[in-house]
Amino acid sequence: MEKNKNRRLLTLLGEYGLIVVGSILYVISVKSFAAPMQIPSGGVSGIALLTNYLWNLPIGVVTMALNIPLLLAGFKGLGRDFFCKTMFMIVFSSILTDMAGFLPVFEGDILLAAIFGGILKGVGYGLIIRTGGTSGGVDVIGKFMYKHFSVQMGTTSMTVNVGVLLLSAFGLGSLELLMYGIIMQYAVSNMTDMVVYGSDHQKKTLIVTKRPREVADALMERIGHGVTALEGQGMYTGEERLVLMCVIRPHEANAVKKLVLEIDDTAFIMLSDVNEVLGRGFKQLRAND
Repeated sequence: MEKNKNRRLLTLLGEYGLIVVGSILYVISVKSFAAPMQIPSGGVSGIALLTNYLWNLPIGVVTMALNIPLLLAGFKGLGRDFFCKTMFMIVFSSILTDMAGFLPVFEGDILLAAIFGGILKGVGYGLIIRTGGTSGGVDVIGKFMYKHFSVQMGTTSMTVNVGVLLLSAFGLGSLELLMYGIIMQYAVSNMTDMVVYGSDHQKKTLIVTKRPREVADALMERIGHGVTALEGQGMYTGEERLVLMCVIRPHEANAVKKLVLEIDDTAFIMLSDVNEVLGRGFKQLRAND
Protein backbone atom coordinates (compact mmCIF):
# COMPACT_ATOMS: atom_id res chain seq x y z
CA MET A 1 0.00 0.00 0.00
CA GLU A 2 2.80 2.41 0.94
CA LYS A 3 4.63 1.58 -2.27
CA ASN A 4 1.54 2.40 -4.33
CA LYS A 5 1.13 5.73 -2.52
CA ASN A 6 4.76 6.66 -3.23
CA ARG A 7 4.38 5.69 -6.88
CA ARG A 8 1.21 7.77 -7.17
CA LEU A 9 2.94 10.73 -5.51
CA LEU A 10 5.88 10.52 -7.92
CA THR A 11 3.49 10.29 -10.85
CA LEU A 12 1.57 13.33 -9.60
CA LEU A 13 4.78 15.33 -9.12
CA GLY A 14 5.85 14.40 -12.63
CA GLU A 15 2.52 15.52 -14.07
CA TYR A 16 2.58 18.86 -12.31
CA GLY A 17 6.21 19.24 -13.38
CA LEU A 18 5.08 18.85 -17.00
CA ILE A 19 2.36 21.46 -16.42
CA VAL A 20 5.04 23.87 -15.13
CA VAL A 21 7.24 23.24 -18.20
CA GLY A 22 4.25 23.57 -20.55
CA SER A 23 3.16 26.80 -18.86
CA ILE A 24 6.65 28.28 -19.19
CA LEU A 25 6.70 27.49 -22.92
CA TYR A 26 3.26 29.10 -23.25
CA VAL A 27 4.46 32.25 -21.46
CA ILE A 28 7.58 32.50 -23.66
CA SER A 29 5.36 32.17 -26.73
CA VAL A 30 3.12 35.00 -25.55
CA LYS A 31 5.67 37.41 -24.11
CA SER A 32 8.54 36.93 -26.56
CA PHE A 33 6.67 36.34 -29.83
CA ALA A 34 2.91 37.03 -29.93
CA ALA A 35 2.48 40.12 -27.75
CA PRO A 36 5.41 42.17 -29.13
CA MET A 37 4.14 41.64 -32.70
CA GLN A 38 0.45 41.99 -31.75
CA ILE A 39 -0.33 38.62 -33.35
CA PRO A 40 -3.96 37.60 -32.66
CA SER A 41 -4.73 34.30 -30.97
CA GLY A 42 -7.80 32.15 -30.46
CA GLY A 43 -9.71 31.28 -27.32
CA VAL A 44 -9.71 33.02 -23.96
CA SER A 45 -5.99 33.77 -24.23
CA GLY A 46 -6.75 35.55 -27.51
CA ILE A 47 -9.26 37.81 -25.77
CA ALA A 48 -6.68 38.58 -23.08
CA LEU A 49 -4.10 39.45 -25.74
CA LEU A 50 -6.59 41.69 -27.56
CA THR A 51 -7.36 43.66 -24.39
CA ASN A 52 -3.62 44.09 -23.92
CA TYR A 53 -3.13 45.33 -27.48
CA LEU A 54 -6.04 47.80 -27.29
CA TRP A 55 -6.00 49.01 -23.69
CA ASN A 56 -2.70 47.70 -22.28
CA LEU A 57 -4.49 45.53 -19.69
CA PRO A 58 -2.29 42.86 -18.03
CA ILE A 59 -2.58 39.61 -19.98
CA GLY A 60 -2.34 37.34 -16.94
CA VAL A 61 -4.97 39.15 -14.88
CA VAL A 62 -7.47 39.15 -17.75
CA THR A 63 -6.78 35.48 -18.47
CA MET A 64 -7.52 34.53 -14.85
CA ALA A 65 -10.56 36.80 -14.71
CA LEU A 66 -12.07 35.06 -17.74
CA ASN A 67 -10.99 31.48 -17.01
CA ILE A 68 -11.62 31.02 -13.30
CA PRO A 69 -15.39 31.75 -13.42
CA LEU A 70 -15.71 29.28 -16.31
CA LEU A 71 -13.86 26.60 -14.34
CA LEU A 72 -15.89 27.17 -11.19
CA ALA A 73 -19.15 27.10 -13.14
CA GLY A 74 -18.21 23.79 -14.73
CA PHE A 75 -16.61 22.20 -11.66
CA LYS A 76 -19.14 19.37 -11.27
CA GLY A 77 -18.83 18.19 -14.84
CA LEU A 78 -15.05 18.46 -15.12
CA GLY A 79 -13.83 16.06 -12.46
CA ARG A 80 -11.47 16.84 -9.59
CA ASP A 81 -8.22 15.89 -11.34
CA PHE A 82 -9.04 17.86 -14.50
CA PHE A 83 -10.18 20.86 -12.46
CA CYS A 84 -7.10 20.96 -10.20
CA LYS A 85 -4.59 20.62 -13.03
CA THR A 86 -6.32 23.18 -15.22
CA MET A 87 -6.70 25.63 -12.33
CA PHE A 88 -3.01 25.21 -11.44
CA MET A 89 -1.98 25.85 -15.05
CA ILE A 90 -4.15 28.96 -15.34
CA VAL A 91 -2.99 30.54 -12.07
CA PHE A 92 0.68 29.66 -12.55
CA SER A 93 0.90 30.76 -16.20
CA SER A 94 -1.13 33.93 -15.60
CA ILE A 95 1.09 35.08 -12.71
CA LEU A 96 4.22 34.18 -14.65
CA THR A 97 2.96 36.06 -17.73
CA ASP A 98 2.60 39.34 -15.85
CA MET A 99 5.93 38.86 -14.05
CA ALA A 100 7.93 37.83 -17.14
CA GLY A 101 9.10 41.27 -18.19
CA PHE A 102 12.66 39.93 -18.10
CA LEU A 103 12.08 37.65 -21.11
CA PRO A 104 13.84 38.71 -24.33
CA VAL A 105 11.57 40.10 -27.04
CA PHE A 106 11.87 38.78 -30.59
CA GLU A 107 12.32 41.70 -32.97
CA GLY A 108 12.75 39.87 -36.27
CA ASP A 109 10.32 38.87 -39.01
CA ILE A 110 6.68 38.61 -37.92
CA LEU A 111 6.19 35.39 -39.91
CA LEU A 112 9.00 33.72 -37.94
CA ALA A 113 7.42 35.01 -34.75
CA ALA A 114 4.07 33.45 -35.70
CA ILE A 115 5.65 30.10 -36.58
CA PHE A 116 8.05 29.72 -33.66
CA GLY A 117 5.61 31.25 -31.19
CA GLY A 118 3.01 28.75 -32.37
CA ILE A 119 5.45 25.85 -32.05
CA LEU A 120 6.33 26.79 -28.47
CA LYS A 121 2.69 27.26 -27.47
CA GLY A 122 1.69 23.99 -29.14
CA VAL A 123 4.40 22.02 -27.33
CA GLY A 124 3.36 23.66 -24.07
CA TYR A 125 -0.32 22.84 -24.59
CA GLY A 126 0.58 19.29 -25.59
CA LEU A 127 2.54 18.67 -22.39
CA ILE A 128 -0.34 20.02 -20.31
CA ILE A 129 -2.96 17.92 -22.12
CA ARG A 130 -0.84 14.76 -21.68
CA THR A 131 -1.14 15.19 -17.91
CA GLY A 132 -4.94 15.29 -18.08
CA GLY A 133 -5.31 19.07 -17.79
CA THR A 134 -6.07 21.77 -20.34
CA SER A 135 -5.46 25.45 -20.91
CA GLY A 136 -9.03 26.13 -19.72
CA GLY A 137 -11.35 28.52 -21.53
CA VAL A 138 -12.55 26.95 -24.75
CA ASP A 139 -12.16 23.39 -23.45
CA VAL A 140 -14.49 24.14 -20.53
CA ILE A 141 -17.03 25.77 -22.85
CA GLY A 142 -16.73 22.77 -25.19
CA LYS A 143 -17.48 20.29 -22.41
CA PHE A 144 -20.52 22.34 -21.35
CA MET A 145 -21.89 22.59 -24.91
CA TYR A 146 -21.40 18.87 -25.51
CA LYS A 147 -23.07 17.86 -22.24
CA HIS A 148 -26.11 20.13 -22.50
CA PHE A 149 -26.61 20.64 -26.25
CA SER A 150 -24.74 17.67 -27.84
CA VAL A 151 -22.51 20.05 -29.80
CA GLN A 152 -19.18 18.40 -30.63
CA MET A 153 -16.22 19.89 -28.74
CA GLY A 154 -14.28 20.37 -31.98
CA THR A 155 -17.12 22.45 -33.41
CA THR A 156 -17.25 24.65 -30.30
CA SER A 157 -13.47 25.08 -30.24
CA MET A 158 -13.30 26.04 -33.92
CA THR A 159 -16.24 28.45 -33.64
CA VAL A 160 -14.83 30.24 -30.59
CA ASN A 161 -11.29 30.42 -31.98
CA VAL A 162 -12.42 31.76 -35.36
CA GLY A 163 -14.71 34.25 -33.65
CA VAL A 164 -11.94 35.58 -31.41
CA LEU A 165 -9.51 35.81 -34.34
CA LEU A 166 -12.05 37.79 -36.39
CA LEU A 167 -12.81 40.04 -33.41
CA SER A 168 -9.08 40.66 -32.97
CA ALA A 169 -8.65 41.51 -36.65
CA PHE A 170 -11.55 43.97 -36.42
CA GLY A 171 -10.23 45.50 -33.20
CA LEU A 172 -6.71 45.87 -34.58
CA GLY A 173 -7.96 46.94 -38.02
CA SER A 174 -5.55 44.62 -39.82
CA LEU A 175 -6.33 41.74 -42.18
CA GLU A 176 -2.61 41.01 -42.38
CA LEU A 177 -2.38 40.39 -38.63
CA LEU A 178 -5.36 38.04 -38.90
CA MET A 179 -3.43 35.97 -41.45
CA TYR A 180 -0.42 35.76 -39.15
CA GLY A 181 -2.77 34.75 -36.34
CA ILE A 182 -4.15 31.91 -38.47
CA ILE A 183 -0.60 30.73 -39.23
CA MET A 184 0.24 30.76 -35.54
CA GLN A 185 -2.98 28.91 -34.65
CA TYR A 186 -2.17 26.28 -37.28
CA ALA A 187 1.29 25.76 -35.79
CA VAL A 188 -0.22 25.50 -32.29
CA SER A 189 -2.77 22.88 -33.40
CA ASN A 190 -0.25 20.70 -35.22
CA MET A 191 2.38 20.79 -32.49
CA THR A 192 -0.23 20.03 -29.82
CA ASP A 193 -1.38 16.96 -31.75
CA MET A 194 2.21 15.83 -32.29
CA VAL A 195 3.02 16.03 -28.57
CA VAL A 196 -0.26 14.44 -27.44
CA TYR A 197 -0.58 11.69 -30.05
CA GLY A 198 3.00 11.29 -31.23
CA SER A 199 4.43 11.71 -34.70
CA ASP A 200 3.97 8.06 -35.74
CA HIS A 201 0.81 8.54 -37.81
CA GLN A 202 -0.25 5.31 -39.49
CA LYS A 203 -3.04 4.16 -41.80
CA LYS A 204 -5.91 1.82 -41.03
CA THR A 205 -6.90 -0.42 -43.93
CA LEU A 206 -10.31 -2.05 -44.27
CA ILE A 207 -10.64 -4.55 -47.11
CA VAL A 208 -13.81 -6.24 -48.38
CA THR A 209 -12.87 -9.09 -50.70
CA LYS A 210 -14.22 -12.38 -52.03
CA ARG A 211 -10.86 -14.01 -51.24
CA PRO A 212 -10.11 -12.95 -47.62
CA ARG A 213 -7.85 -15.90 -46.75
CA GLU A 214 -5.52 -15.32 -49.71
CA VAL A 215 -5.43 -11.55 -49.17
CA ALA A 216 -4.73 -11.94 -45.44
CA ASP A 217 -1.92 -14.43 -46.05
CA ALA A 218 -0.33 -12.16 -48.65
CA LEU A 219 -0.49 -9.13 -46.33
CA MET A 220 1.10 -11.03 -43.47
CA GLU A 221 3.81 -12.63 -45.61
CA ARG A 222 4.73 -9.78 -47.99
CA ILE A 223 3.88 -6.65 -45.96
CA GLY A 224 4.68 -8.11 -42.55
CA HIS A 225 1.72 -6.84 -40.50
CA GLY A 226 -0.97 -8.74 -38.66
CA VAL A 227 -4.49 -8.90 -40.06
CA THR A 228 -7.79 -9.09 -38.17
CA ALA A 229 -10.96 -10.48 -39.74
CA LEU A 230 -14.26 -8.83 -38.78
CA GLU A 231 -17.66 -10.34 -39.54
CA GLY A 232 -19.73 -8.25 -41.91
CA GLN A 233 -22.79 -8.44 -44.11
CA GLY A 234 -23.58 -6.72 -47.40
CA MET A 235 -26.93 -5.06 -46.82
CA TYR A 236 -27.78 -4.98 -50.55
CA THR A 237 -27.08 -8.66 -51.25
CA GLY A 238 -27.51 -9.99 -47.71
CA GLU A 239 -24.30 -11.93 -48.24
CA GLU A 240 -22.06 -12.48 -45.19
CA ARG A 241 -18.40 -11.59 -45.68
CA LEU A 242 -15.22 -11.16 -43.72
CA VAL A 243 -13.82 -7.62 -43.56
CA LEU A 244 -10.05 -7.52 -43.15
CA MET A 245 -8.50 -4.84 -40.96
CA CYS A 246 -4.78 -4.08 -41.03
CA VAL A 247 -2.74 -1.13 -39.71
CA ILE A 248 0.14 -0.16 -42.00
CA ARG A 249 2.73 2.57 -42.33
CA PRO A 250 1.97 5.39 -44.81
CA HIS A 251 4.73 4.38 -47.23
CA GLU A 252 3.23 0.86 -47.46
CA ALA A 253 -0.16 2.05 -48.74
CA ASN A 254 0.57 1.71 -52.46
CA ALA A 255 2.12 -1.75 -52.00
CA VAL A 256 -0.97 -2.90 -50.10
CA LYS A 257 -3.36 -1.59 -52.76
CA LYS A 258 -1.36 -3.26 -55.52
CA LEU A 259 -1.15 -6.57 -53.63
CA VAL A 260 -4.89 -6.71 -52.87
CA LEU A 261 -5.92 -5.87 -56.42
CA GLU A 262 -3.57 -8.52 -57.81
CA ILE A 263 -5.52 -11.14 -55.85
CA ASP A 264 -9.02 -9.66 -56.20
CA ASP A 265 -9.55 -6.80 -58.64
CA THR A 266 -13.13 -6.37 -57.37
CA ALA A 267 -12.01 -5.78 -53.76
CA PHE A 268 -13.23 -2.72 -51.85
CA ILE A 269 -10.37 -0.95 -50.01
CA MET A 270 -10.66 1.87 -47.46
CA LEU A 271 -7.65 3.74 -46.09
CA SER A 272 -7.90 6.19 -43.18
CA ASP A 273 -5.38 8.02 -41.01
CA VAL A 274 -4.70 6.83 -37.47
CA ASN A 275 -3.10 9.27 -35.02
CA GLU A 276 -1.41 6.73 -32.79
CA VAL A 277 -0.91 2.97 -32.78
CA LEU A 278 0.25 1.13 -29.68
CA GLY A 279 1.33 -2.49 -29.71
CA ARG A 280 3.61 -5.02 -31.33
CA GLY A 281 5.27 -3.76 -34.49
CA PHE A 282 4.47 -0.13 -33.70
CA LYS A 283 4.84 2.11 -30.65
CA GLN A 284 5.22 0.24 -27.36
CA LEU A 285 2.65 1.01 -24.69
CA ARG A 286 4.11 2.55 -21.53
CA ALA A 287 2.44 3.19 -18.17
CA ASN A 288 2.71 6.99 -18.52
CA ASP A 289 1.25 7.18 -22.05
